[in-house]
Amino acid sequence: MSLADRTFVHPFGSLQLRRWPRLSDDPLRGWDGADRYLLEVLAEELPQVAPLLVLNDQSGALTLALVNAADVDAGPANQLGCQVYASGDSFVAYAALLANAKDNGIEPKRLSWSWADQPLPGGAKAVLLRVPKELSLLEWQLAALSQALPAGVPLLIAGMDKHLPRNLVEVLGRYLDAPSAGLGRHKSRIFRARIAAQEKAPPPPSWLTLPEQGWQLRVDAGVFSRQQLDIGARFFLEHIPQGIDGDICDLGCGNGVIGMMALQQNPSARLYCCDESALALASTRDNIARTFPDRLVQFHLGNGLDGLDQQFDLVLLNPPFHRGHALDDSVARMLFRHARRHLKPGGVVRVIGNSHLGYGALLKDQFGKVSQVARNAKFIIYDAGL
Repeated sequence: MSLADRTFVHPFGSLQLRRWPRLSDDPLRGWDGADRYLLEVLAEELPQVAPLLVLNDQSGALTLALVNAADVDAGPANQLGCQVYASGDSFVAYAALLANAKDNGIEPKRLSWSWADQPLPGGAKAVLLRVPKELSLLEWQLAALSQALPAGVPLLIAGMDKHLPRNLVEVLGRYLDAPSAGLGRHKSRIFRARIAAQEKAPPPPSWLTLPEQGWQLRVDAGVFSRQQLDIGARFFLEHIPQGIDGDICDLGCGNGVIGMMALQQNPSARLYCCDESALALASTRDNIARTFPDRLVQFHLGNGLDGLDQQFDLVLLNPPFHRGHALDDSVARMLFRHARRHLKPGGVVRVIGNSHLGYGALLKDQFGKVSQVARNAKFIIYDAGL
């Protein structure tokens, strides 16, 4: 990606932005038309409102633009005079925010962040919200906003046209006052609303039942496979190794069901559950605490295994093949590298994927030994080792 493709020009200045993790050949920019549209409307309609709350910033485009705009050295035309608070569920988005802040000379102490499973800060006079991929996460956040902010606080909500749900205004109307759709710009659309006078309760978590094990799984907002256990996970559950006394990693744990099966199949093993979603880890913590209260389990919120020193006897992985809304195998390739780096001698990485994804070839690029464990009409399970 060229330097020009990294330059985000907005009403308050410009930023150099990249997604996280950093890829030399990344085709995806660190900002899009919805980011630009939000900042344009903010400058047009609410130029002096402060403090501001930003939700679901993908790479820091909104947060860093507003932090820079608050700098008295930015020039009279660019002074918002505001504090900026940010909140989201994605560690990858948070890591991108920190990395892009450093690239643009913004000190981390000027950034205020809260996770989606934490209470939102009060006091904001306006909200900028990017519509998340999962509507359940949007509803969770709208309810949290109604509890954190007083009635009448304006919201500017945006997303790219091709990703917006058709019933968005209806969903907004369940939690906010006077939702309305604005005109399109930059292949994106703006929606306006205000915090309602009455606090709204968050939607309850989903519950999945696994009658074979007698398990009840809590699945929080935004966590994959909320309505039913996906068929890939069901197939994977049938092929969890037994007889391991050491350390097992459920990499990309989601609701925790794969790690729970590993605990059941391996009574002496220690489990590490890793995910980049704060709400996914909250679901996993609760499910394991209720089902295996006496087992030793560690939890890691991060980008894959970055930040962990632990080595594993077994890594269990059902990697995503999307990055945001884009079809992309770069996340799977990154997780394969992480698993290889954290594998004990003689250890195994067990991977499931749709048969058309070609994970066997990708694994052979990283591992000396790759074999097929099982397959059905849609999925293949592989073992990989050094």
